[in-house]
Amino acid sequence: MPLQEQARVAARMPHPRDGSAGLADAVGRAVARTTTAVAGAWERVADSAAAGDPEPRELIGILAGQEGGKQLRARLAIAAYLGMGGDDPAVCDALGAAVQLLHTGLCVHDDLIDGDDRRHGRPNVAGTVRSAWGAAGAAPDVATRQAHSAALLAGDLAISASLRAVAEAPVRPELRVELMREVLGALDAAIAGELLDVRSEQLAPEEARPIRMAELKTAGYSVILPLRLGAVASGAADATTLAALAEYGRHLGIAYQLKDDELAIFGDPGRTGKSTSSDVRGGKRTRLLQLALDAADPADRLVLDREVGQAEVTEAGVERVRAVMRRSGALERHRALIVGHAAEAVAALETTALPRGLDAYLQVIARSVPGRDR
Repeated sequence: MPLQEQARVAARMPHPRDGSAGLADAVGRAVARTTTAVAGAWERVADSAAAGDPEPRELIGILAGQEGGKQLRARLAIAAYLGMGGDDPAVCDALGAAVQLLHTGLCVHDDLIDGDDRRHGRPNVAGTVRSAWGAAGAAPDVATRQAHSAALLAGDLAISASLRAVAEAPVRPELRVELMREVLGALDAAIAGELLDVRSEQLAPEEARPIRMAELKTAGYSVILPLRLGAVASGAADATTLAALAEYGRHLGIAYQLKDDELAIFGDPGRTGKSTSSDVRGGKRTRLLQLALDAADPADRLVLDREVGQAEVTEAGVERVRAVMRRSGALERHRALIVGHAAEAVAALETTALPRGLDAYLQVIARSVPGRDR
């Protein structure tokens, strides 16, 4: 889809019925405390689990150093809570910490599965531990075992810390039970999505299900869960509202993952902090790759077959893949999918009567996804 047509499609998305600035300001103030709330959660874990032993405290210290990023999940959870009428800063802190800790744990496990030692340009848990053992003179196989074990246990610890944050959230007991059910359901979905992702590595690209993986692995815990947690914690959400937020989150999460997949090949590493060749080298089964394979002519199909999935592919080879994706129209069609899912997210909000500030806030987020560059 040409950029002009994308703009026309985006313009047809319903505009917010009321400004979101007031809620955005309140969310920003609450999210500014999230890093402190996460640090407090780690202190409670250390007091409970470490019992003075240096090894767990060292691992907790490494995990605490992984905190950062845009904190989108905390923003969504807090926006839903405040937007639905919640007003307790302690609940905002608990929700923000819970979703960020869950994200940390799942990312640590994801990196372990993928064999990655870095995230966003810096050493992750496995990379930090491997370097430390190597610097101490350990043999490579010993350093690898220690790194993999630390990553597995660190991910478990972060997920446990997330569950603790939910279990201790200062809300009514019946709401706390519902919050825990939401987290456990999102965990089920994330595990299923990760399994699909791993299994897809052994499939022909055309046989993979990248949209379903995005729905389970990205949308489930990154968008749907935070929104529903915030709404449930407010005590003001009915079944219709929760269903609408889930549908909004499903489409937004898919759009977000599709955009990530585009940026992983066509983005600016200086802005994204990510390589623009690793997906090509790893042969990641994305919808963008499927569209290119489907539309490529025989000569271009040979280029994709030769370059994609080759660990030693050169930057020139990656650029040839980019050229095929552009020439075949796959990139334009992929961008149209992103715009379409963002529009579907906005449309989902029309199925329920959300408070105006929250409705406007969520529409702004959805409308921003097609144009984001990091």
